[in-house]
Amino acid sequence: MQRIFYHVILLSVSVLSVVACSSPPVPPEGRVSLHDTVISIDGHISAATLEELVRLTEANPDVRHLLVTSERGDPMAAMQIGYLLQQKQFVIEVTDVCLEACANYLFTAAEERIVHANALIAWSGGALDRSWIYQWRSYMLPGLKGFVTRYADAYLRRETRFFERINVDQHITVYGFDKNIGCVNNVYRGFYYSAADLLSMGVGVTRFVPADSKQDFQITDSSYCQVDLSNRLLLIN
Repeated sequence: MQRIFYHVILLSVSVLSVVACSSPPVPPEGRVSLHDTVISIDGHISAATLEELVRLTEANPDVRHLLVTSERGDPMAAMQIGYLLQQKQFVIEVTDVCLEACANYLFTAAEERIVHANALIAWSGGALDRSWIYQWRSYMLPGLKGFVTRYADAYLRRETRFFERINVDQHITVYGFDKNIGCVNNVYRGFYYSAADLLSMGVGVTRFVPADSKQDFQITDSSYCQVDLSNRLLLIN
């Protein structure tokens, strides 16, 4: 519960910062580029990332390979990118990190995934997680309640529709927060799944490279824990 309260405080501070400052800090835009037959996204995912990706795919309709490195991003823009990846049957390749919006909406939506040894693909919440903010509305500043409610409602509707469209279990974003799994504490920054558990949630084929490596995720960072879905009865309904 402390984690949820933290989200409320963080959102309140963020909104106040936007209101108080005429020029609020903006995350650096991710770089989108084309190299031969591979499009790459490196950095923060935003509406500008989406716009440039659409431009490149329209100009290069035969390109179906996306190399991505991203630790965070705008979920609404990332969902639109996910739709594009699904529609055009993209292969997504991760050599470094794919976290938050990247894991939620890009990695899940691609036709196929290529994961390099020691690459980090991890989840840390989504719209289902944010929907818990509702129970903390009484602690919010008066002017924030309506804003938070409208944003959370829109985000949850969009995300639910997204996962229905790509036919993936929406709880992939939050299974790690289940109290029976052991990922809910201040030590872990996020969580990940085995290739078999990803398949069980509807995520398609994942290939690991090099070809002779162990055919599963090899995450050595102890601040991320692996969720075990072998007994779904213990997990979130």
